[in-house]
Formats: sequence, structure tokens, C-alpha cells
Amino acid sequence: MAFKVFISHSARDQGLVIALSNLLAKYGIDVTVADWYLEPGTEIQKSILRQIDNSDCVIVLMTPSGARANWIHLEVGYALKAGKVIIPLVEKGVEADQLKALGSLNIIEYDPQRPHEAISKASSYVTTLKLKKQERDNTLLIVGGILAFLLLLYAAEE
Repeated sequence: MAFKVFISHSARDQGLVIALSNLLAKYGIDVTVADWYLEPGTEIQKSILRQIDNSDCVIVLMTPSGARANWIHLEVGYALKAGKVIIPLVEKGVEADQLKALGSLNIIEYDPQRPHEAISKASSYVTTLKLKKQERDNTLLIVGGILAFLLLLYAAEE
């Protein structure tokens, strides 16, 4: 099963979103960006929340524009309630009072002069999460296989 990441961002931060999604895609990670996948005729909020539900984790871009965007705060709140792993990329200079939605989450500081460093850290962490998910899935497959084998043995004995 593919590992899916939802990127919460301000529309003004498309360059960073594109760079991050391109790097994640190189590692075989499916990236969802709400405004790239909105379906005509559907309620926007429901569509976005469904995208978060279908994701394994959420990357939040907290730039000055992002910190002021109501959608980001809604998406973060929903992701927290849904128990999603949240990876905040916070631009250097964003004030602490603008980060209340993130609570006490650990952040990756983003320097607009060197965006590749934050993007690299975020993608490395997401890749680690993907590998852990694959290990869990493989373990479940092995356990399921063993149980199926034991059931067949039991059925053959009767």
C-alpha cells in the first residue's frame, strides 16, 4: 500500500510545495495537495478533510502567508483530531503566537534562503515513516500467512 502525504499550505507557497512534492515523489511517496485534487461540484471542506483522512501524515507549511491562512489552521486541527502524524515546516521569522494551532509539536525550521535543507529533513522523516509502515504491513502479512497455514493444518487434521 502506498504511503500518502497531505501538504497543508498557503496558495502563495506553491514553489515550496512543488519542490517538496517532487522530492517526495522520487521516494515513491504519494503527495496530495488539496487545490490540485478538488473535484468540481463537491464541497471543498469535505473533499479536503477526506484527503487528510486518506493520508498517512500531514506536512504543514507555516510561512507568514500560511500562518495567516484559516484553512491551514482548520486542516491542522482536523489532522490532530484524526491522529495523523504532523510535520510542521516553519519559516524562520514566523511569530510563536501564529503557531498556536501546532501546539507543542516539534518543528523543522525553514530558511527561505536555503529551502533545500528543510525539504530534505522533511522528506527524510517521511521516508522513515514510510519504511516503518512497510515493516508493519510485512509483519501483518507474515502473521496472516502463519495463521492461514495453521488453520489449514487444523482443518486437515479433522
